[in-house]
Formats: sequence, structure tokens, C-alpha cells
Amino acid sequence: MCVIDSRETGPAYARLDECAIDVMGSLPSLTQLEARTASEYDVIIVGCSERLLLSPAFRTRVRKLTPSARLIAVMASPTVDNGTQALALGFAGLASRDVTPRALERTIAAATRGESAFPRGVLNALLETVTHFALRAPGRLERPSLTPRQDQIVDLIAQGATDREIAGMLRISQSTAHKHVQNALRRLNAKTRSQLVAAARRPGFPGFVT
Repeated sequence: MCVIDSRETGPAYARLDECAIDVMGSLPSLTQLEARTASEYDVIIVGCSERLLLSPAFRTRVRKLTPSARLIAVMASPTVDNGTQALALGFAGLASRDVTPRALERTIAAATRGESAFPRGVLNALLETVTHFALRAPGRLERPSLTPRQDQIVDLIAQGATDREIAGMLRISQSTAHKHVQNALRRLNAKTRSQLVAAARRPGFPGFVT
């Protein structure tokens, strides 16, 4: 794991020494982390603030890293709006600086497995927003649908399966599984796996089952 402390808010998480995780790198700024290096870490903890989440430079940097790395934003008293912004940028998770070390470990473990690592309230609010716009959008029956294989893979992602696990269960190569995931993300205009699941399971989407 790598930790990006914030010059603006201080250490990303003050109780890291109490966590059962290996910190392999620590940097004072996200700008010092190259995409190639970022992909070598299981997860990257990023100290954030609301101002940083709205900063064009920070947002650009995050978008360059999230396609190949799992980033978790850690900030003081995160709101639903903060979570929605982080999710839209491609963050794999969000946590408060006040969480216990065990809670942070669970967040990191979920992100490492490719699961959504956001507070439930954030995910519920996002799903409500997606549903609201889906029901109001004209011509919503013409939205792009997933192929049967992509829909099968989304079901596995919703269960927390990684690309490697998907490949094993479907008896395909890991690169093929990854390609199916990327194609599904593009088809539904989703930036993260959690967004993909939310978009594919919203009411009114072809294949949605109540």
C-alpha cells in the first residue's frame, strides 16, 4: 500500500501504525506518483479535502491514475456530496479520518477485491440519483444494453469478484475477462466497477430484475 499525505490537511490517517497492513510507500503529494508506479500497489490511500476534490489539477491527476490503480480518499467528516465527487473521479473507496483501524482495514480489503469501498449512505444516495434521472430521461428504453457475457460478468463483479476470479469461474483468460469489463464500462459510460454495477442494476435498465 502507498499513502499520500496531504500538505493541506496533514497525514492521511494518523493511526496507520495500528492497522494490520504493509505501507510500502509514502509521498507528500499525488503529483509525485507516476501511473506506472501506482499500478504496483494494491491500494493507495489519498489524504483529501473538499477543496482538493474540486481542484481541477487534482481531479486531472486522479483521472490519470484511477484506470490502473485503486485509490481510497480519506477525509475529515466526508459528506454524501464528497462521496459522489470521489466516485465520479474513479476513486475505489472513501473513508473518514475518524474510522477505527479495523474499519479502515475492511475498506482497504474491499477495494483490493474490486468491491465498492464507499459508505453505504453514499452508495444509496448515488443509486437514488441514477434512478431519478433514468426515470425522467426521454427515450430511456433506447439506452445501451450489455451483451449476455457482459451482464454475466457484472453479476460476478457485484459479488466482489476480481478479473482473475472472473476468468477462473468463466474459464477464460484474465486478459479476456479484463477486456469484457472494460467494454462494459465504456458501454454504460461508467468509470468504476461500482458505477458499472449501479448503472446496470438501475430500474428501467434492460435485464434489471426486481
